[in-house]
Amino acid sequence: MYIEVPIVQGKFMMMKQPELGRKIVELRQQKGFTQEELVEQCNISVRTIQRIEAGEVSPRIYTIKTILSALDRDLDDLQQDSVFETKVKKAMLLEIDPSKDVSFIFTQLHIGWIAGILSMIAFIFETIDDWSYVINQEYYFGKTYTIVLGIISIILFSIYMRSFVLIGNLFKNTFLKLTAILFIVINAITAAFSLIDLDFTILPMEGNGILYCVFMGTMYLFFGMALYKLKGLGQLPATAGIIQVVIGVMLLSIFLAIVGGPASILVQGLNVAIILKAIETIKSQIKS
Repeated sequence: MYIEVPIVQGKFMMMKQPELGRKIVELRQQKGFTQEELVEQCNISVRTIQRIEAGEVSPRIYTIKTILSALDRDLDDLQQDSVFETKVKKAMLLEIDPSKDVSFIFTQLHIGWIAGILSMIAFIFETIDDWSYVINQEYYFGKTYTIVLGIISIILFSIYMRSFVLIGNLFKNTFLKLTAILFIVINAITAAFSLIDLDFTILPMEGNGILYCVFMGTMYLFFGMALYKLKGLGQLPATAGIIQVVIGVMLLSIFLAIVGGPASILVQGLNVAIILKAIETIKSQIKS
């Protein structure tokens, strides 16, 4: 269900319910009004306001204008994201300020591939630490080091994977963009859980390993598929995508995770190469 709201002469904004209702709730709360207070200001029944905010009805333009007027807002405000949403979009490169120079994009991608290499190194040290615990029941570098390294790994992986959000944006691959965001979230959750488990032992180490394999295996599977669909960067993304799908299957199988785990670290080298290829491609397009 869509409503058509004119924002400037000759142009229209499409806003879908219940998104419209949520936006009106947000604007009302920013104004500090209850539904009853809004009713007093715009002379619309409480039931109508409730149904609009709940996304149950698509109001007429006149009704929307009346509500917005009571909130000291106009139709343009329906287009604006919340401050939090805007910050998240900018941080995740989902929204790039058009006034920024193209060097901004190159800087973000360069930061990404550097973080990717550092992330590989951090994962190697984490693997050494994990195997030390499996064999000797103690962490090779000590518990404090393990926690610090884990936090650093989360940060580095997030910065590195953020590059693929940008690449997904630039090369019109929404699947890659969304998968990269989800990868960041899943990696952070699984890694954070492992760190918390060091003190509280919520799961035995085997349980932690299975949890990691299931979540990360799923992410490698989808991320590989997203890379396979990435066009404009030659055969490299497709090759890397196929390899990561295989790694995902290995991790999900659990018993092949002993191979899939180390392979997932090494395959980041291919992903770094994709980021560098994206930089090269963008530069060549600018010159031509």
